[in-house]
Amino acid sequence: MRGWLAVALTLICTAVFGHGSEQWISDTKLVDPVSKGFCCGPTDCSVLAPGSVERVQGGYKVNTGWWKGYDPFFVAWERALPFSPDGNYHICITQDESLIPTIRCFIAPPNAV
Repeated sequence: MRGWLAVALTLICTAVFGHGSEQWISDTKLVDPVSKGFCCGPTDCSVLAPGSVERVQGGYKVNTGWWKGYDPFFVAWERALPFSPDGNYHICITQDESLIPTIRCFIAPPNAV
C-alpha cells in the first residue's frame, strides 16, 4: 500500500511542478519563425517585466535582467511571434554547453508586432 502511495504522490508532484505559468508556450507548440525550432516550455520561457522591451530600428531591445554581460538582447522583427495571450512579452532562452544564452523564441502581444 505504501508503495502505491509513494508512486501516486510522485506522479502528482511531477504533474503539478511540470506546469508553470509559461506551459501554454509548450502546449501550443510555438515555433520560432526564423530558426523553425520549438520555443520549448516552462523552464526555458519567462514573462518579461513591464518596461524591459523597447522597440528599436529593425526589432526589439530586450533587457531580461537575468543575463549579466549579455543584456540587452536584440531580437529582429521577423523573429517576434505575435501570439501573447496576456498582452505581455515573453522570451525563451536556453544555454549551450559553454553557458552562452541563446534566444529560442520571443513572443509579443499581437498589437506590438
